[in-house]
This record gives sequence, structure tokens and C-alpha cells, in this order.
Amino acid sequence: MFVKTTITGAVVAAAMAVGANAATIDFTSASTGHSGTVMGINWTMTASGILNNSQLYDGVGAKNAAQVASGLSFQTDGYGVGAKDDEITTSAKSKEWITISFAKPVLLKAVYWLDLFIAANKGSKEVGQVTTSNGDVYTTQAVQVVNGARPGFAGSMINSGKWITSLTFSVLDSNDAYGFADAALAGVEVAPVPVPAAGALMVAGLGGLAALRRRKKA
Repeated sequence: MFVKTTITGAVVAAAMAVGANAATIDFTSASTGHSGTVMGINWTMTASGILNNSQLYDGVGAKNAAQVASGLSFQTDGYGVGAKDDEITTSAKSKEWITISFAKPVLLKAVYWLDLFIAANKGSKEVGQVTTSNGDVYTTQAVQVVNGARPGFAGSMINSGKWITSLTFSVLDSNDAYGFADAALAGVEVAPVPVPAAGALMVAGLGGLAALRRRKKA
């Protein structure tokens, strides 16, 4: 009983440590390149073509509550694939993708997109998709009708509890009835493996084993 209780407490501590240390890679920042460091963990970005986040943010008016809550800078429209395109596009001929690889396992917390739209007649909508290194798939559906004054911002809170080492972003073969199905990667929120909490878990486990040995000797 002692071992089980101690380990459970350590797991709770680890979960609390993760929640307190999440951070977002902001792809709408003009200074975010194809690699970097988040929470002390190196990451790199690759794609099916030329990576591009050069287009300035073209949303009009004040940012909505979801945009403010995301913490993104919205200097650019985020990352896409193509020398002259800031979006990840899916068509009958090709399916573009962007992959982010991490040097150490991380916990996926949230994904943010721009230029995700619903058709004006509401007959179709664009859907962003992320596939993790362990095969889990999460989708984000457009929440805004096509409108030049809106940025097509949408996000998904994930919190799957599973550690991953890479994320691949693409767009489903559905669209807003205006051109191809496409969207821009705006940001991704992750949390690192909580090393201090993991250490506490190991100590707790060893302490539990020692307690069991003492009981057997007694």
C-alpha cells in the first residue's frame, strides 16, 4: 500500500509540473525560423516543399478572445509550403505537409491555425490535421465563414497525456468552396518531460522498495 500511494502522489506532482511549464512555438512571429528551442528542447521543421511564413498577418480589426488567449503575436499569417504560398495545401495532385521534430519527448497541449474557413454557403469547411509520432490524429475545424475581415483563426486543445517526438501538419481534402483546401500553421503548444518530478517519482519508487524490504526482514 505504501508504494502505490507514494507513486500515485508522484504522478500527480508530475502532471502539475507539466501544466505549469507549457510553452508555445509562435509561427506567426516574423523571427521564428525553421528551428529553435522551446522549454530547453531543440526542435526542427521540415516540409514537403519550401517553408514560408513571409506573408504579413492580414486579419482586420481587433483580435477575438481566442486569438488573445493563444498568446500568438500575429505578425505574419503563419507557416505554409511554397515559395509564394503561406499555406499548407491539399489538392487532387498533391498533399503538402510540415513536420516538427523534437530532440526530446514532449507533451502536445494545443495546435493553432490561420486561414481555416467555412464556405459562405456553409456547405463545406476547411479542416487542419496533426498526426503525432505515435500515430494519433487530431483535427481542427474552421469556425469562421469566409470573410476578408477575418483571419480564419481556430485552435484545438489536445492534452492527450501522451509523449511524442514529432508532429506532422496537413489539411484534409475538404475546402471552403474557394480554391483548394488549405490553411497556415500558426502555433503549437507543448510541455517538456518534467525532469524534477520524474526524479521524485524514481526516489519515491526506491523508497517504497526499501520499505517493503524492511517489512520482510521484520
